[in-house]
Amino acid sequence: MARVKDGYGYGYGDGSGYGYGDGSGDGSGSGDGSGYGSGYGDGYGDGYGYGDGSGSGSGDGYWNALLAQCVPHQRQAELAKAGARLGFWRSAKDGRPCNGGRGSPVAVGTREKIDGPLAICTKRGLHATKNPDQYKGERLWVVALFGEVQERDDKLAALEREIIAEVPLGGSE
Repeated sequence: MARVKDGYGYGYGDGSGYGYGDGSGDGSGSGDGSGYGSGYGDGYGDGYGYGDGSGSGSGDGYWNALLAQCVPHQRQAELAKAGARLGFWRSAKDGRPCNGGRGSPVAVGTREKIDGPLAICTKRGLHATKNPDQYKGERLWVVALFGEVQERDDKLAALEREIIAEVPLGGSE
């Protein structure tokens, strides 16, 4: 799978007044090296308004964009407030681990918790990755890791994980 790295942004503005208006915009983004924004504005009375925004950022734009697309903004905010880290996890067709782990089948909403101590790359962690291309599995999930999170290369592990969404895979997987 080719990696696409880009960013995104947004902006808004509106104006009002007699003969002129004020606009404002803001932007945010993720990606690696580039971003874009769009603007919107409206005016009333004898004035006008406009807005624009732009965004840029860094990181693995393709996977970050996929996370953003699969998890509604409000849910992302809730998870961030809870201190969760988002990532991906691959499973076998039946929803069971297939990269050396063990466990029951999962579905969206499943919350798993194991006893510690946490040790990434062992059976003492519920795993996620920032790059699911590196792992086998017929299904791809967006997961949230809670509590202490250990990180090594593209891997993440915690003692508590929630299955947030399933990513539809095309026929080429």
